[in-house]
Parts: sequence; C-alpha cells; structure tokens
Amino acid sequence: MSEQKRVDERPNVREPSVMLSDITSDLIWPRILRAPALALSPSRVITGSVCAFLLSIILQLTIFFKPHEGQSSQGVYAEISGVFDRLRFVLGLLIESIFDLNPTGFAQSIGLGASLIRDTVMESPMISLLLGLPLIAVLSVAGGAIARSSAVEFGTGRFASSDDTLRFALHRARHFVGAVVGPIIVCTLIFLLIAIGGVFLSVPVLDVLGSILYLPALILGIFATIILMLHVLALPMIVPALAVEGTDAFDAIQRSYAYVISKPLRYLVYAVLLLGLGIVSAGIFTMLAQGSIEMTNWAASFWASDSTSRVLTNEGEMGATKGIAHAIISIWHAVIELIVAGYVISLFFTSSTLLYLVTRRVCDGQGINELWDGEGA
Repeated sequence: MSEQKRVDERPNVREPSVMLSDITSDLIWPRILRAPALALSPSRVITGSVCAFLLSIILQLTIFFKPHEGQSSQGVYAEISGVFDRLRFVLGLLIESIFDLNPTGFAQSIGLGASLIRDTVMESPMISLLLGLPLIAVLSVAGGAIARSSAVEFGTGRFASSDDTLRFALHRARHFVGAVVGPIIVCTLIFLLIAIGGVFLSVPVLDVLGSILYLPALILGIFATIILMLHVLALPMIVPALAVEGTDAFDAIQRSYAYVISKPLRYLVYAVLLLGLGIVSAGIFTMLAQGSIEMTNWAASFWASDSTSRVLTNEGEMGATKGIAHAIISIWHAVIELIVAGYVISLFFTSSTLLYLVTRRVCDGQGINELWDGEGA
C-alpha cells in the first residue's frame, strides 16, 4: 500500500516526445564528430607512432646532404629545405583560407599545392625518389591500416585487431602507394612530353612546327593541371577508399575524384568540420603532453638540489653520469613526442576515413556499414 502511495505521489513529469537522438539519427554530420575519440584507440595511436618513428628515420637522410662548415649552402639540402618551407606555407595558407571563409585563398592554396608537387618531381627528382617515395610508402601503409580499423569500428561497431589491419595494409601496399603516386606520375610524363615539344620552339624552322603543336600541348597541360588539383583535393579520401572498397588503385582514384566533383560543397563542409575538430583535438592532446612533462619536471625538482635541474635541462656543468641521465630522460620525452605525432597521424587518417564514408553515403547512397570483408585481399 505504501509503495502504491509513493508511486501516486511522484511529480507528474511530462516525457519528451522528441529526443535529441531522434533529430540527429538521420543526419550524417553528427557522426563524424566521433573522429577524435576513434583516433584515440591504442592500436591506432601505436600504428601512428610507429609511422612517425619511421618517417623521422627517413627524414634523417637529409643530414647526409647538409653542407659542412665553409661549404656553400646551395645544393640538395637547400632544395629539401625549400620544399619543406613551401609545404608549410601551402598548409598554412590552406588552413587560414578555410577558417577565414576565403574561397580565393582556398583556390590559391590548392593551386600552390599542385605546383609544389609538379616542381618537386620535375626539378628535384632525386629528392622525390630518396625522400618523397619512402615517405609516401610509409604513410600510405600505416594510413591504410588505421583507415581499415576506423572503418570497421565506425561502420559496424566491431573492433579489428591491429594484426589483421596491418596485414591487410601490407598485402595491399602496392595499391595504396600506386593510388597516391599514380596521378603524379601520369602528370609528370605529360609535362615531360610538353617539355620535349618546347625544345622545338628554340630551333629555327622547327619553331613553326612547335607553335602548331602548342595547341595539343596546351590541352595536355590543362588536363594535367586539373588532375593535379583534383588529386590535392581528393587525396584524403584515396587511402580510405582502398581500405573500404575491394578495388584497385585506379578505381579508388576514380571514386575519390567523382565524389569531389559530384558534391563539392558537401565535401568541403565535412572537410572543414573535420579539420577544425582535428586542430582543436590535436591542440588539446599536445597541450596535455607538454603540460605533463612540465609538471613532472617541476615535481621532480621541487625538493631536489640544483643538480636535478641540470639533469632535466642539460644546462650548467654536467658530471660523469648526469649526461647519461639526461640522455635517458630525453628518450622518454621523445617517446611522448612520438605518441603525440602518432595521435595526429591516427586523427588524420581516421577523419579521412569518416570523410570518405559520409561522402560516399551522400553521393552513392551506400550505408556506412557497407564495407568490403577483405576476402581476396
């Protein structure tokens, strides 16, 4: 009786007829907000960290091209530095134009990105072979493993083991690398063909023939420019396309280009949303890592003598073992930095995978849970 009385005395609370989940259940964009959380998966962060470690080893090759003291700063090392400087400038301009809602700046950054690829391959072929190709290979394979893992969890709710996804990526490594570099190679061959034809313009009599052939060369140049700019735009989706679909490199490129052309505004809206979310997430993760190191150093030197500070900072006179101690601490700091870099890489490929799945859903109507089972990979 008392229980019935308590039930009757409960306040008359009206249950909501519409829940937030009912409003967002058919929407696509709220789902991609899961990207930062999905990127935090230990297996994906570890894969990204290993990728960052391998990338750092490859980049150490630039030391061999660094001029010695007294030598001219011109040469291969200057070319490598110039390429990275231009890359940083293009990325900075791209991000700035997106957040400023500047379509002119955005188009300019895409054009500069295409020009950077063209100039690097045509003018610095050794850099492209020694640095560019290994960097792309490592990023593509690691990105393929992360993209496959993210797609399975995001689309089906299942967890794919790191061994399975890495085996999957290694087995399809040639497709991942081919899809990224294939259009670049095609455009390079076109530019080389145009360059050969351009020689005619410097030879008397043959310059007339060269001027006639300029029209087909111009058509080829337009085609190559469009391909390069499309490649820069669609590049984030190419590796996920191979991780999601049971296709080859050519089909993955075709799908990615078609989605950008079919729904450019929707694609850019999703990309901007993921970019903003990624910058915030990566910034928070980096801040936590740096703050943890600073807090640890502060706590370690709170009651200690000045010698502890020398070990932590490598400043002042170092004893016989303090240098070794500082080197070991530096290794632990490097591990933290690798984890941060691993999360950034995981976040990029996870976000790219979600971008591909939702863009495919809009363009083709395929569900996000429609994934290739990997048979015959």
